[in-house]
Amino acid sequence: MTRDLGLDLGLEGRVAIVTGASRGIGRAVATALAERGVQLVLGARDPLPLETVIDELTTSGANAVGLAVDVCDPASSSLLRDTALERFGRIDIIVNNAGGGGSRLEEFDEDEWLALYRLNVTSAVRLVMACLESMRARGYGRIVNIASTMARHVDPRFGPYGAAKAALVHASRNLSLAYAREGILTNCVLVGLTRTDGVQHRLEQLAHERSTDPDEIARRMMQRQPIAMGRLGEPAEVAAAVVFLCSQQAAWITGADLLVDGGTITDL
Repeated sequence: MTRDLGLDLGLEGRVAIVTGASRGIGRAVATALAERGVQLVLGARDPLPLETVIDELTTSGANAVGLAVDVCDPASSSLLRDTALERFGRIDIIVNNAGGGGSRLEEFDEDEWLALYRLNVTSAVRLVMACLESMRARGYGRIVNIASTMARHVDPRFGPYGAAKAALVHASRNLSLAYAREGILTNCVLVGLTRTDGVQHRLEQLAHERSTDPDEIARRMMQRQPIAMGRLGEPAEVAAAVVFLCSQQAAWITGADLLVDGGTITDL
């Protein structure tokens, strides 16, 4: 694995747990951390793409292990923690990337709202609490929770998802306030429309339904919710922000909500 020879981020030899790591932003985060010498425990539900990521990383010289886990399963937190401690002896970083969206507000389903809260919020807090003892013992921790611009931008198309991500922002600030004095820093990244596998699949699906191409669908989406930079983001661009928040260069940043959205939010 080629090491970054630029700004010293103080990440060489650190140990990170990354959830939702088999695709999109999670995969980009895992790759970016590995390039900076971080040892990895990667979690994802689907074992096949996770195995592909692990193979790519280890072939490049990274030290990484993958676990096929569903973060909604309470046992996943202790499994990820125990694997990190048994394999690497420590936990320095947690990136809670696993999450997902749901239906429109008008299609209200109470069970869906509860399920999305569990997926996007309580799974993240549970993993942090499972790893907290190890971090407190070392007096060091970096927690980055992947939220969304929907946490601030009200849109009935994303009712339960936006509410869950807003709750994740609130939970992150609580974690920051509770543990920052012990060297455990917690921040959120509020991600705008990013060309992940899921987003690309949806663009292609809509393009097929409307007899056009995915770029045209993306253009129409940006007309409805403008992006100042005029394009979708890339997973690697989100990953770069996550890496910074995990680094020693961000040692006085905690409780922050970092917008990585190309200038999407213009009404706040």
